[in-house]
Amino acid sequence: MSDLFNPDQTMSAEYTGNGNQLFPLALKTALLTLVTLGIYRFWARTRIRKFFWSAVAPGGQPFEYDGKGLEKLLGFLIAVAVLAVYLGILQVLLTFAGMSLFGMADSSSGNELQAVAVTYITLLALLPLIFYAAYRAQRYKLSRTRWRGIRFAMDKAAWGYSWRGIMYTFLNIISLGILMPLSTFRLEKYKIDRTYYGQAQMFQGGKWTGLYPAMKHLGIALLLFVFGGLSFTGMDFSSLEDGELSGSGAGFGFLGGVLLFFGYIWFLIGMAYYRVHSFRYLTAHKVLGENVRAQSLPLTSNVVGYYLLGAVVGGMAAMVAGLIVGGVLALLGYFIVGEAGALFGGVAGYIAAFLAYGVAYLVMTVHPTIKHFAQTTTLYNTAELDTIAQREGDHFAEAEGFADALDLGAGF
Repeated sequence: MSDLFNPDQTMSAEYTGNGNQLFPLALKTALLTLVTLGIYRFWARTRIRKFFWSAVAPGGQPFEYDGKGLEKLLGFLIAVAVLAVYLGILQVLLTFAGMSLFGMADSSSGNELQAVAVTYITLLALLPLIFYAAYRAQRYKLSRTRWRGIRFAMDKAAWGYSWRGIMYTFLNIISLGILMPLSTFRLEKYKIDRTYYGQAQMFQGGKWTGLYPAMKHLGIALLLFVFGGLSFTGMDFSSLEDGELSGSGAGFGFLGGVLLFFGYIWFLIGMAYYRVHSFRYLTAHKVLGENVRAQSLPLTSNVVGYYLLGAVVGGMAAMVAGLIVGGVLALLGYFIVGEAGALFGGVAGYIAAFLAYGVAYLVMTVHPTIKHFAQTTTLYNTAELDTIAQREGDHFAEAEGFADALDLGAGF
């Protein structure tokens, strides 16, 4: 172990959450969200966060979350109003531009080109808000988090994060993902260098090139994609007889398909490996105050297993809930009011399936994943924690409303 970690001042993280307690809480909040037509989701998220925050206890002292559902709802309404005005003005300008650019075109191709252009311009216009919302959401959650009675906080720097996020997104696209470690490191460093625990500031150390070992499985996936594509170039299409490839042509086609399939599977595993191992590297190079450090050693196999388990159990729960609720209500509705009642039953079945999947995924994936990350994390040089002073709380007018409005605020 590096000399930077003092083994005499360590603090292991504990996880005290119980799946038997989480399941009824998740089910209850999901049902309340359903009967209130989604309004209760702000309070539901608050209750779920309080469960997870209090379950993680470094040194036996749990985190505290004091966010409020009402402030999330008000923040969401503010964000929706702002977004409505912003998108409304944007659509008026785009419509005017579209009429100017394509008004002379009477063909359907011109209308399709206009629709495609408007769609992509709108997505590009939303990109700054997406990164802005992501930063604001993290800042809000930290401002509502305490540990050992001390508040966390982040600087007001969302727009700086936004334009950097846009720049690194295009850099990733242009480099075909080769510079993804640069993007991951620089964006993480921007956030961490502006994060505080009480009066103590955090710092992200390390180098962005240190993340390249985490990309090794993505490199294997890329090779499989390349060789799979090259296999198709070996196909002799002149040998087509009666609509089928003959001889070696079919063999090259089969080989290419197999390589592309395994390349896709390896890519998914590679992304999981990259996220886990980049987290391990970045955590090991974070510093709080003078020298408080951490080490986290989660395993990719565990994380992938939890996600697969959640997907399988969630899919089965969704199918059962959708068939039972949808089938029963559709039959009752049909006999009571006719086809409209049957349609209502189908919609209710879909909503029930969605909620069942969410509950199963929360219990089977999110819960064990957080537990695994917590139990594999250790703090070092912890004596300095006793000297950190409290800070004033941060006020948020819109809470994490923009993240909610842009569907980015569902994470815990």
